[in-house]
This record gives sequence, C-alpha cells and structure tokens, in this order.
Amino acid sequence: MAGGIGREIALQHAREGAKVAVLARTVTAIEETVSLIEGEGGQAIAVSTDIIDLAAVGNALTRVATELGPVDILINNHGSFQGFGPIWDCDPLVWWRDVEINRIPTVTAVL
Repeated sequence: MAGGIGREIALQHAREGAKVAVLARTVTAIEETVSLIEGEGGQAIAVSTDIIDLAAVGNALTRVATELGPVDILINNHGSFQGFGPIWDCDPLVWWRDVEINRIPTVTAVL
C-alpha cells in the first residue's frame, strides 16, 4: 500500500473514518502514505515488513492491533515483477522472489 492503487485504497478508507495501517517493505513510501492520511486528518501508522517472512508479518499485525486496535478489514494489494522477460534472461533468484511475493497474500489493516 505504498503507492498507486494501494495508496488510494488506504486514503479512501481513512477518508471514511478508518484507522489505517500501511504495510510494505519500502519505509519511505509507506511513511509518505501515512503523511497524506494524517494531512487529511486521518489516523494511520507505517509498518515496514517483508510479506514472505511469516514471523515479520505476525509481528507487524501484533503491532497494528496494539497501536490501533482490533483489525476489522484486511486488504491485499501487492505484487513484484522484477524477474520479467525471457526465462533465459531472468536471474532465477529474482524470479523466485517474485513467485514468493506474488503467491503469498499480504494485507493492509483497516480499523
């Protein structure tokens, strides 16, 4: 939910009164989204986490619940397309990371 469609989803929920936790690996992008929400009078927190690290996701959701309260809605909006092109030109480790990211759901908490 650091940019694009995810950012707009987070902003719209905040405009409608939801407390929003913005989760992604890119700290500066999620902090920017939180700043936009707060600039419009909403409540949000930025939580940096890697969605393919189950323990990190669990810790992130614990933080969300502690700081904002119980989670009512989870929004999955993510994707990675770094290993794009002919298979013989793609780095297998980059391609595999895309598979992990795109196949494992991630969430943004809306409270």
